Amino acid sequence: MFGKKKQKAPKCLAAIYMEHMEGIEFLPYNEGIALRIRPGETHIEMECKKENGKEKIFLPFSQIIQVNIIIWEKIITKALNPMAEALVTGIIAGDAMAVAAAVDAKGRTRSERVKKENALEIQYHPKGDSLTIKRLVFWDRADFSAKKDTIQFAEKLCRLANLPGPNFVEPKPKGPTYL
Repeated sequence: MFGKKKQKAPKCLAAIYMEHMEGIEFLPYNEGIALRIRPGETHIEMECKKENGKEKIFLPFSQIIQVNIIIWEKIITKALNPMAEALVTGIIAGDAMAVAAAVDAKGRTRSERVKKENALEIQYHPKGDSLTIKRLVFWDRADFSAKKDTIQFAEKLCRLANLPGPNFVEPKPKGPTYL
């Protein structure tokens, strides 16, 4: 009843938990990351887990040049899982083939085309280099609110960074266009 009060975390003007798609070198694809904008701050705070705890990254609003809502597409190469390959093959072809499949899968990869709609793209200039443009891409996994929450966060970020509202970028069609 009596004692020390728990210290409350500083309130956020906007916060969203997303998955990292690309842009942060040490953070793998699809790893969770929290994006926060706190009152009185002049940067966006990104917090993610690292082997030795949590890592915070700060991107000043002054370095942000554009915020987009995009359809993110990429071909991801994944290592085959020898255990999964052995399990599936063992069910279909028996024990001997399961061992062969596990040995065969070791060191092999498979490519997968990934497409994420309503991804948040933040384009920025790296510190001290106004000629280079880099980008950070994040995606909200929550199906029921992803688009609404992502757009609200992007709008708040644009307002605080003195940018026009977020751009909605559609991919350009590939191949010939017929009339």
